[in-house]
Amino acid sequence: MDVLVTLFYILFAICVVHPPAEFVSAGFTIPQLFDNFLGSENTNFVGYHMKRTTITALIHSALPVGYVVTLWCAGQRGEWMLASFAAMMIIPGLVILKLVSWWEHKSKHPIVKPLIPYVTPGIDWRVIAADLNTQFRSVDKVSIPLSATSKFVVTQIWLIKLTQYGLNLVKQSDCTLVATAADRHNLSTTGEDEVQYVNIEVIPTRDDIEKFSFRISTTSLRELQPRLDRAVRVPENISLLPTLIERFIEVFKQHIEENPVYITDQELELCIGCMQNTADVKLNRRCDPQENVEEPYRPCEQCNCRVLWCCSCMARWWVSRAGGPPSSWLAARGSCPVCRAVFCLLDVSPARPPP
Repeated sequence: MDVLVTLFYILFAICVVHPPAEFVSAGFTIPQLFDNFLGSENTNFVGYHMKRTTITALIHSALPVGYVVTLWCAGQRGEWMLASFAAMMIIPGLVILKLVSWWEHKSKHPIVKPLIPYVTPGIDWRVIAADLNTQFRSVDKVSIPLSATSKFVVTQIWLIKLTQYGLNLVKQSDCTLVATAADRHNLSTTGEDEVQYVNIEVIPTRDDIEKFSFRISTTSLRELQPRLDRAVRVPENISLLPTLIERFIEVFKQHIEENPVYITDQELELCIGCMQNTADVKLNRRCDPQENVEEPYRPCEQCNCRVLWCCSCMARWWVSRAGGPPSSWLAARGSCPVCRAVFCLLDVSPARPPP
């Protein structure tokens, strides 16, 4: 019985410290349970996390005491119970003393302490906190979850990493972001769903600011890049995994290059899809419209539109119309973005001017 209770409590403690997705969705996390006390993160970012770290530290320190209480409730009796309870109470007692010290001298609080390097003489740290609160309320910020208990936030001025017991803070103008490692994981046996995670180190240019690191997926990194003043430096020995769409575009281009070239007399202009690349593909029916037509596809049709699209935009348009799993995209049918004529992969020819 004691072994079962111990195993159950260890599992419970792990879920409290590092809540799984099921606990998060059920609202059984410390910030969610104490939502009314903590207030709104969006309204008072600094104050919210000062309370959150305080409650988190207090509850985590009480877990050993909770184990002794759980054994007692399960019927365990013995002379050692009282001594164990008293010994375990030392931990939350010391933590409470530390928490009181934090709130008496708020500049030592782990949420406030990273703000101090940016406090100029004669100005209170609350001025920096107010600016941080304002920045966090901005709709332009990007918040990327790192785990169930941490996240990385980018505002117009600040880079913020929030953890269970504190935060790391630095101005974008005072740091450099460098990718230090990357690893890939297959989410399916076919390798079609592959995710890559990148370890990024934030290196401050000031000695009074502590450097920190975080780990995000390549997809999140691409979402993050436009909001950074300086791009993340990626060493040559680290290759970022292209997105599924980017990989399909490369395969699409390889197949298109195998089709006969369409010679056009028109002057090739910019692609009307991206307005960056030169339009270089023409939809020209080559296959027999009555062969190999399976439901729900219609027979291929002749497109009489000019050369308007580049290969990359045509591939993206193809994916948006294909649907289904990625393994079936090449076998699908597309429709001309302008005249809606149905075409297959054999009908997409690279367009070239006369030699």
